[in-house]
Amino acid sequence: MKNKEIAAKFNLLAKLMELNGENQFKTRSYSSAYNILRKYPEPLQNLSSDQIAEIPGVGKAIQEKIMELKSSGQMSLLQKYLDVTPSGIVEMLMIKGLGPKKVDKLWKELEIESPGELLYACNENRLVDLKGFGQKTQASIKEQIEYHLSSRDKFHYASLEKSAQSLLLELQEQFPNELIALTGEMARRCQIVSQIEILTTINEQVFEAYLNEEGEHEYESYPVFFIETDHESFYQILLETSSDEKYYAHFQFEGVEGESEEDIYENLEIDFHPAFLREKENIDWLQRKPFDESQIIENNDIRGVVHNHSTYSDGVNTLEEMAKQTELLGYDYLVMTDHSKSAFYANGLSEDRLLDQIEEISELNQKSNIRIFSGIESDILYNGDLDYEAEMLEKLDVVIASVHSVLKMDEEKATTRLIKAIENPYTRILGHPTGRLLLSRKGYPVNFVKVIDACAANQVVIEMNANPYRLDMDWRYIQHAMDKGVMISINPDAHSIAGIEDIHYGVLAASKGGLTKEMCLNALSLKDFEAWLSEK
Repeated sequence: MKNKEIAAKFNLLAKLMELNGENQFKTRSYSSAYNILRKYPEPLQNLSSDQIAEIPGVGKAIQEKIMELKSSGQMSLLQKYLDVTPSGIVEMLMIKGLGPKKVDKLWKELEIESPGELLYACNENRLVDLKGFGQKTQASIKEQIEYHLSSRDKFHYASLEKSAQSLLLELQEQFPNELIALTGEMARRCQIVSQIEILTTINEQVFEAYLNEEGEHEYESYPVFFIETDHESFYQILLETSSDEKYYAHFQFEGVEGESEEDIYENLEIDFHPAFLREKENIDWLQRKPFDESQIIENNDIRGVVHNHSTYSDGVNTLEEMAKQTELLGYDYLVMTDHSKSAFYANGLSEDRLLDQIEEISELNQKSNIRIFSGIESDILYNGDLDYEAEMLEKLDVVIASVHSVLKMDEEKATTRLIKAIENPYTRILGHPTGRLLLSRKGYPVNFVKVIDACAANQVVIEMNANPYRLDMDWRYIQHAMDKGVMISINPDAHSIAGIEDIHYGVLAASKGGLTKEMCLNALSLKDFEAWLSEK
């Protein structure tokens, strides 16, 4: 089990215990375990019982339950509460905005036991008169349920990528004379996918016999869909199944044959487009711009790691550890941007602590083989101001401005708030512009065209937050940004040394929008990055 999966068990246990009226001390200890374990940098699966006991904040009871999960995948105490709680209630606890207290009220007073029943109750206006709810709360809950129900049985691309590649490699090794390829959403690198799709010429009976002979496979825990075809039709069907329907129809691929995908494009006398670009949103620019795949951003083009957190705020690793890992991974520079003082929930830095960090960065630069830049992820306050006075901001190399609180604004207010922050002369990068969490929370509504135009006018870079649960900005706006001369920075928002590697997912997302190396901020060399810093 991965750390996040183990942590999620403790989170659910804490919620179920609170729902069932257990004392707050116990529930808080499991909630605390959730927060500790989900950010712990070492795989818990590889640690001994004694090593787990040494984790700060992990007592004997937590240690024993981790070992139980590692050995059996189950936790008896959690199962005890699951046995007495309807499955629909458990699902409701997973919906944002529905904590144990609210769920308990809905369950006990309105006898609602599933998200479907709750949505119906919202449509019937039944929550309005329930104490602690009201019209606004009901509207918010309705929106969250609709989002939750539409996201069921879907996965983040990152959660399936390794399994999909492993399956593909396994089949290619076992059936070297057959044609086999990933297709569908995985081939297009969609951020949210419903299944792994494999196109193959392997006969269904032969494949079934292979599966039965080999026994269990890791990928069997995920939905896998096999499409069988013959050698003659393989590439035509591969192109069709790895393209958005509107893209496929627009370029009139139907009936065009070829001995490879590239051959089919050549027969139509159009540039070849890799699968990740075959989206309806890309049709316009693919037609009006010369296309050169070699210019699209790739992992090895990234030279610097921008937007990182350390133990100064809510990160797991020290500043020095983050620097060493950045060097180990072959990057040339690191930009540290811990949380600002208003982010009290994330141990945001007071002015004094920020000055301490600037001093430590200066000392580390004396002995480091990479360049470390000082910065802050400044909260954009309710009125669009940044979190420190100008005297403090001017001491920093980079200021990333991000919204973390008061997310419920209408489009006009939210857009005005962002634009005011963009116009602040100290803002260099706009962080995760919509605040979305894929499969969990919609982004707040903003007029993104106006936001991009404001960034262009103020020489502000927009972040492609590479965390696979964010991938924010949306890749669909990248072409407009580039047309306006706005650079994109592919930032891991790393809260641990492991998080730095999320840059990979940001590169995949940015490439879907056709981001070029030239327009990617942290594809700049150290010398050019320093020149960018001096421009404003």
